[in-house]
Amino acid sequence: LSTGGLARASMRWRASSPRPSTSSVLPRRASAAAVSRRALESDAVGVCVSPRPREHRGSRVLRATRAVSSSASSEAPSESYLEAASRPSRFEESSWGDPEAVEVLLQAMRIQWSHGYPDTPRGYDRLTHGFHEYPAGMQAAAADRCMDCLPGTSLLDPFCGSGTSLVVGMTRGYEGFGVDVSPLAAFVAAHRAWRPSRGEETLDAMREIARVATDAAAVEKAAARLMREEEAERRKEDEEEEKERGGDAAASRRGGGAGAVPRDWRPVRSALSACLSGLEDEDATTATATHPLVAAAEPGVPGALRFCLSVALQRSQKSRGKRRPYKRQRKKNAALSANDAPTSLTPAQLEAAVKFRDVVDEYCGRVSALLRAVDPETPRATIFNTDVRDVRLDKKVDAVLTSPPYPGVYDYLSFARKVRAGSGNATTISRSSVGTPPTEPPIVEASESTANAEVLDGSSIVPGSEGYFRVAVPEDRAWPKAWTTGEIGARKTLRGDPHAFKAVWQAEQQAWLGVVAASLKPGGRAAVMVGDGANIDTRASVLAAGEACGLVGVATVTMALTHEMEDGRVWNAARKEHLVLLTKPE
Repeated sequence: LSTGGLARASMRWRASSPRPSTSSVLPRRASAAAVSRRALESDAVGVCVSPRPREHRGSRVLRATRAVSSSASSEAPSESYLEAASRPSRFEESSWGDPEAVEVLLQAMRIQWSHGYPDTPRGYDRLTHGFHEYPAGMQAAAADRCMDCLPGTSLLDPFCGSGTSLVVGMTRGYEGFGVDVSPLAAFVAAHRAWRPSRGEETLDAMREIARVATDAAAVEKAAARLMREEEAERRKEDEEEEKERGGDAAASRRGGGAGAVPRDWRPVRSALSACLSGLEDEDATTATATHPLVAAAEPGVPGALRFCLSVALQRSQKSRGKRRPYKRQRKKNAALSANDAPTSLTPAQLEAAVKFRDVVDEYCGRVSALLRAVDPETPRATIFNTDVRDVRLDKKVDAVLTSPPYPGVYDYLSFARKVRAGSGNATTISRSSVGTPPTEPPIVEASESTANAEVLDGSSIVPGSEGYFRVAVPEDRAWPKAWTTGEIGARKTLRGDPHAFKAVWQAEQQAWLGVVAASLKPGGRAAVMVGDGANIDTRASVLAAGEACGLVGVATVTMALTHEMEDGRVWNAARKEHLVLLTKPE
């Protein structure tokens, strides 16, 4: 098509008078229906009706194109994601090694690049994948395809992240072991892989507890309690301001224990905590008695409900940023809120309670699907919140599937601190109530900054998520080492010393691959998905580090997205990822 032809056709169509037939009045060379038919016959990805599709989104030309496309697609049989992955993609592909393994790895990489993370392709069970936001991860369907070239019945993921490989592994009968240094990663992975022993009975109890804890009466009571606390804190700030100049800055750092939780969600969070812990009065220091439903529920339900609250908070904050009102409207809304009755609930607070219950219902539905997809005889996943370089498993595994951090791309611990702070200074767990993990993070001692934290019994949370609850949110940003150190390939390490980063990266690769080699049985295999960054060829890096640890390369595939400049030179401005298959000789 000539450049701008369709745009001119759209302009002529808008200038002409409406007629019954859409395709008959369009210029012959730019008929939307004809363009759509030719595109469908030639297996084209799509058709752009106008160089500026946003301006013509509601035009009759575009509606005609969509109508023809939908009718043609309904007549033709749909293609599965595996069939699409069996053909070469539009990206640059290269491979090396065993042909059978290369074919499997290529299909896995095509699925990864075609569907991304965290969504799953059509026809693949969603289960708990993608529930709770996480920066990056392996596509579930891609992980499933990778397992076709992995042996045995036990699986280790030394960088489990949000737990994708553990969930997929359970559906295939693997006993999963996940390791991650990020407390947030362990928190998310533990709840995605959670399989309550009482099954549907526990999930029904979760729905009922969420309904009782956040009904209108409970949320209104929590809102009134928060208002009294804020009023007392405000009076205290005024007194300190009179005594000492600059008291505002000091007082603003103390807060009321709500952290960065949006104001509309604070009553919901407070009402849920009151139901789960029995703290019904703001002057109470210890839990009097938990709700009967909570007391009768399976261990792990309170932690799972807080996990759902974290998901609801993430979704609300993302949508709130998209609907940000103008400054004058915000001032007007604030003035209206100030004139409301002190104990009345705002519509936004009631809406937050409904959204939380919807999230709980969605999570229970997904866990129910996971229970149906996994054989009851399959062992539950075990998750360790520690540095993989310190891990020593009690038993050797048959396979490893992982996607380690890319060099200098993310700061996963920074993201974890942001999410933890966004959930408020909500909970801590006592040292005596938790079993000894491989590496026990430091615990923030009771102080003014953690006085408002709710102390949990370790039995009330899902195993593997202890590290997330072990530390209250420090109001002076003095996070313990468990939340700041131990990350491999962090972007802050690259910024700290760019010249030494490559040597540090290679040493880190050799260290964690040494743990993989020690954990694998003879004849076991390890599949590693990793991308380039900081001018490091991670494919060569993994192969070299694996060889130094006694692992032999079986096959590798590479997917790249490049751009070519006018003079013919290639500009690697986008991404390049590798899938490397290693084996431990027998």
